[in-house]
Amino acid sequence: MNRPRFPLALIALLAAALTASPTAAVAADAGLAAALRAKGAEVTEASGEIVGVTFKDNTGLTAADYALLQQIPHLKTLGCGIGLDDAALKALAGLPALELLSTNGMKGSDEGVAALASIKTLQNIAFFHPGKGFTGIGLAALASLPKLERLTVAGSNEFGDAGMAAAAKLTHLTEFRTWHNGVTLEGVKKLSALGNLRSINLGQRLSSTPPATLTDEALPVLAGIKSLEVISISETRLSLPALQAFKQLPKLKRLTLDGIDISEADVAALRQQLPQVDVKWNAPTDAFKKRIQSLFPPAKP
Repeated sequence: MNRPRFPLALIALLAAALTASPTAAVAADAGLAAALRAKGAEVTEASGEIVGVTFKDNTGLTAADYALLQQIPHLKTLGCGIGLDDAALKALAGLPALELLSTNGMKGSDEGVAALASIKTLQNIAFFHPGKGFTGIGLAALASLPKLERLTVAGSNEFGDAGMAAAAKLTHLTEFRTWHNGVTLEGVKKLSALGNLRSINLGQRLSSTPPATLTDEALPVLAGIKSLEVISISETRLSLPALQAFKQLPKLKRLTLDGIDISEADVAALRQQLPQVDVKWNAPTDAFKKRIQSLFPPAKP
């Protein structure tokens, strides 16, 4: 089905209306909302103003379509789906008020991601299932974003140790989440540079073959980030002695062990040793057990 086209003349007319009066600005937003919905977007409004736009599928969107977004001075959140490529990422440059950008299945590369450095209002960025052109090294360009505090990268085997090194340059981060990636212990070690981190969600690699992202050896790295208040770890095998390293964290309030291969008795002992910490543990499912066994094969005699 062909989507209706909205000429640049309409975009210019809507932009002019924004400066005319509050009533005209609301009317302009109504026109923009209609145009965006015709392109398949979900539009969120507050007091007649567009504050959020979500595309589940960006395939087929043109430069003129992205120009519509540039006409929304109060757009706070933007969600993008498959088909978001480098040209589209660059077209988002300069959005005046964007705080949250979330993508799922983007085709964009590191070069395209680096272009986001021009959106100085960004506070939270999430990349779910990015394509093979994104390794994460483009994240280093975002170190200039003064308000960026939260970052998520999940579901990419291409996001490995080099990507973690780039993420570690974002020293403003207070929250970092990554799982199902290509990271090894060397990548985890890069997190030591994030001295303002308060929350971390660190999951297992995407592949079911060694080396694992999360092992006992990774925990001293996390224990060295003294600002941490919340830790979530998933899909691995850990020992009580290694987890005891978290006693070194003076601000730790919550520890979630999701699908962690450890005995219930050891979890009880850990709770006694971390009395000020809310320790939550979920035993691994059968699927998790299978992956953990693959990542931690028995030692050869």
